[in-house]
Amino acid sequence: MYSDNAKTFKKSNRELEEISKILLHDNFHDFICNQKITWKFIVERGAWWGGFYERLVKSVKECLRKVLGRALLSFEELSTILTEMEAVLNSRPLTYVYNDLREPLPLQPVQFLNFARSDSTLPINFREIIAAGSSRLSLIKRKKYQDLLVKQLWSKWKKQYIMDLRNAHALKNPNPQRNMAIDDVVLIEGDNKSKLLWKLGRVIQVFPGRDGGVRSCLLKTSDGTLRRPVQLLYPLEL
Repeated sequence: MYSDNAKTFKKSNRELEEISKILLHDNFHDFICNQKITWKFIVERGAWWGGFYERLVKSVKECLRKVLGRALLSFEELSTILTEMEAVLNSRPLTYVYNDLREPLPLQPVQFLNFARSDSTLPINFREIIAAGSSRLSLIKRKKYQDLLVKQLWSKWKKQYIMDLRNAHALKNPNPQRNMAIDDVVLIEGDNKSKLLWKLGRVIQVFPGRDGGVRSCLLKTSDGTLRRPVQLLYPLEL
């Protein structure tokens, strides 16, 4: 387990060690001790050592600040929005695997957290509002407002995440001559409005310009083949 050097994390590490000594016959003890889980900290005052996960934390904070602003939300509403953002983050494609038909399939964090994966839905819970004696119309109004906030958060975070992906790979591969190559797997920018990122595609042909740089690619997807400019293609995290 990796994290920064926040005092909360260090204290949590000490508490976990104490609990593992006390709960001798508990599943928690088995998991922590028998699996030999250790907590590793990055260098103090070196937040940039956190890599891409620090970018994700920053992007979520910025989106929350820009979208929510001074909005007054109940505890349940804020919990719902944060849970939705968590679902979006955990549904992003880290890398890819191939199926029997040699089609690239996204490998996502949610697949390690929930093996019986199902499409996430908003965990709606309005106990605070109902307890206050709200009417049906006011509940509907709050629900629409909550949906609007989630939609705006998704839109802003998606743009920030895609930009961070491109910047991260630009730093990793500073060579300007690095072009898209055959068998590269990329995200294909689309116009869908779902709460998931775009489709994956595998490059099967490249089309260079006069300067030798790749200008567009022919891609194989689960729906067939299509051609897109490189400006609409994004590499994965891993």
